Amino acid sequence: MCLGTVGQITAAGPDRCVQVRAGDREISASLLAVSDAVGPGDWVLVHSGLVLARLTEQEARDALDLREPTNEGVS
Repeated sequence: MCLGTVGQITAAGPDRCVQVRAGDREISASLLAVSDAVGPGDWVLVHSGLVLARLTEQEARDALDLREPTNEGVS
């Protein structure tokens, strides 16, 4: 199973490439696989260097919440 990375676009270049802040990392990604208009501030799903989808802020928060480790059952 492959998992995508949820992040927020911080900069867009003229060559359909963007910089995405994903947690404590800044990654470069291509917009060639997405038809939605995206720009700085938008939340996106990135996999293998391609932006696959634009997400609403709520969708991004929900996805990030699912990936956060929990301390349930740990004493």
